[in-house]
Amino acid sequence: MVQTVLIYVVTPLVVCLVVALMVMAPRMARRPRYRVGQPWTYEPLFWTANPEGAGLPPAPEEDTVTGEPGGARGSW
Repeated sequence: MVQTVLIYVVTPLVVCLVVALMVMAPRMARRPRYRVGQPWTYEPLFWTANPEGAGLPPAPEEDTVTGEPGGARGSW
């Protein structure tokens, strides 16, 4: 009776637990995700839209668009 329980109950249970741990382990090892409304605790990145925060010079304020107005056809 004990061998039957070990073979048909315990062994499949152990296999299922090992597979479940292999699936859930990477998710448990990651750091928590940012959720809306939580404070941002990470350093600013280079691609930020805030030039002062990234240590970049501010964008020029004069209009740099030149040429004739137009669109895809250029006939507005």
